[in-house]
Amino acid sequence: MPDDRIAKLSERFRTHAVGRRPAAGRNRERHSFYLDADLVARLDRVYRDVNHGLHPASLSKSTFLETIMEYGLDHLDELKAILAQQADTSDTAEK
Repeated sequence: MPDDRIAKLSERFRTHAVGRRPAAGRNRERHSFYLDADLVARLDRVYRDVNHGLHPASLSKSTFLETIMEYGLDHLDELKAILAQQADTSDTAEK
């Protein structure tokens, strides 16, 4: 009986004998970005306001940020002038 128990317990380690399965099916990944602190504070405030306005529905912060980014990417032509201005500003700040 003890041998059966030990054999049964050791079975859980056999599934990882060739390594863990790759996480190819993941939809979300963690990345680090350095963002302006005032912008992040503004995002936090707007997220809270939007989430409160959607009550009783609830919105995760990641969904909120992904939606804003997707909207920006879908409207990139409209944002090019702003992006060009930001690029000029950052170029002069670095020199």
